[in-house]
Amino acid sequence: KAPARQRLDTVNKVSSARVEEATGKSWDQWVRFINDNGGAELDHKGIVALLQGSVASAWWRQMVTVGYEHATGRRVLGETADVGFQVGVQKTIPLGREALWELLMSKDGRKIWLGSVRKFALKPGASYKALRGPEGEIRSVKTGERLRLTWQPPGSARPTTLQLSLSCPRNTSARTTLRFHHEKLAGPEEREEMRARWKAVLDELFRITR
Repeated sequence: KAPARQRLDTVNKVSSARVEEATGKSWDQWVRFINDNGGAELDHKGIVALLQGSVASAWWRQMVTVGYEHATGRRVLGETADVGFQVGVQKTIPLGREALWELLMSKDGRKIWLGSVRKFALKPGASYKALRGPEGEIRSVKTGERLRLTWQPPGSARPTTLQLSLSCPRNTSARTTLRFHHEKLAGPEEREEMRARWKAVLDELFRITR
């Protein structure tokens, strides 16, 4: 008799066959195991600890826990245990990395992605406030490569975290891949809102530099 088809073929982009090969159980079996051992009442760290005696690899304990959270509706696309909802958008801009960095940090460039800011000091701990836009604090700077800052729009109850990173595609210095990565978003609605925002910013930067 042919075995019954698995209810969960793929969870969080990992196939049931792959998780069974690595851990000895399919997704269906892991969901039953975790539920039978009180996992429904545990948080993320608690489920990871529950799996310690059954899954040798720390990486796979995390993967099984995240898969369980997705399979049981405790986590949705774009949500992580550590930073809540997040989104990343990137595009290759036809400008060298140093030139693109200078553009992004210039008054005109900041208007495109941040808004009108009177004072913007590139040093950790410096605060900023955009006219009718977000306010926050610079967290870290690696000149020409990465900027990390908090981002709190008007009316928002708490700050989120935004990172800009620049990298050169292989074998070229005339193009730069720019990525916006936004963390600690409130939910899927804000995630989609920020995805649209950063996509529009990247499209505009591409338009003015090509």
